[in-house]
Amino acid sequence: MELIQIKTLKHLEVFKKEWNAILEENKNDNPFIEYVFISNWWRLKELQEKVEIYAVKEHNRIIAFFPFQVKKKRSTYVFHFIGHSDADYMDFIVKKVDLKRTIMFTLDELIRLKKSIVVSLHGLLESSSTIDSLSEYLIARNLKFRDYRIESPSFEFENTRIIIFSTNTVNAKMHRNFLWTKEWSLSTRLSKRKFEKP
Repeated sequence: MELIQIKTLKHLEVFKKEWNAILEENKNDNPFIEYVFISNWWRLKELQEKVEIYAVKEHNRIIAFFPFQVKKKRSTYVFHFIGHSDADYMDFIVKKVDLKRTIMFTLDELIRLKKSIVVSLHGLLESSSTIDSLSEYLIARNLKFRDYRIESPSFEFENTRIIIFSTNTVNAKMHRNFLWTKEWSLSTRLSKRKFEKP
């Protein structure tokens, strides 16, 4: 496998056909991971955070996309899903049959390349098989993580999850712990508000 980093919208346009083919095979019904949404968001948004989309190539064909926004805090890279704080439902763009091995390959490569990383994946649908595959990877690599449930404000929409983990460098663990505390505090406040009388 080969990891290809996409840093410009023009470079992403080269892979439009492959992106759409993966989602079509998966019978995707999440509009926030459609190529049209991602490319328009990237085109219209004035980005203060760096977009890094990673494509996974195997046997001369693209089999997956990992869409991230990345901030550098001291010597640590903090990865969020693209559209963080703009789109509530995100995921990796990968055929279900390739999911486990592409997660393993991509995260291993990112850790090898960047060394000190924190990953905060906000908006994974509870029905997504990504959650189980990612949890298996983190357990196998002995990386500590937390998984938070976000209840949808409406019965019409599915609940989502946030998974936060990091490598074991001091700076990465400090930032990871900060994010864990922030999410725990937020989820506690939301739970209390839900049970308060109007």
